[in-house]
Amino acid sequence: MAGKILIQGSIVRALYGILALFLPKVLLAGVGMSDEDLGDEARYFNRLFGGRDLLVAICTIAAVRAGNDANAVKANLFCEATDSISLGEEIRVRGKIGRTTIIGAAFNVFGYLTWLRALSALSSTSAESE
Repeated sequence: MAGKILIQGSIVRALYGILALFLPKVLLAGVGMSDEDLGDEARYFNRLFGGRDLLVAICTIAAVRAGNDANAVKANLFCEATDSISLGEEIRVRGKIGRTTIIGAAFNVFGYLTWLRALSALSSTSAESE
């Protein structure tokens, strides 16, 4: 079950990565933003995050296929933790919560829920095999 959750989460992560890298206008339109709202530098950094997410998705799928679900969960939770730190720092520097930070928080919450479900499924499987 953990593997299935990891694969499903990786599909979402890969979809974001592909959209951020190759179709940023489509990604922005999906959250009610325009290219002008984002700006050149932010669009570039969003593409960098998209590349990271695409790599993490591919590595997660490879880990699941190799039977290494535990490390896949850890890697994805680490990504969520760094995303949470980034989000917290942005809110601290900006001094407010805005549309971008709300969207970031929504993605972060979705990620935590996904990877913690996988961790729970992995723990259940381990307990059953003992």
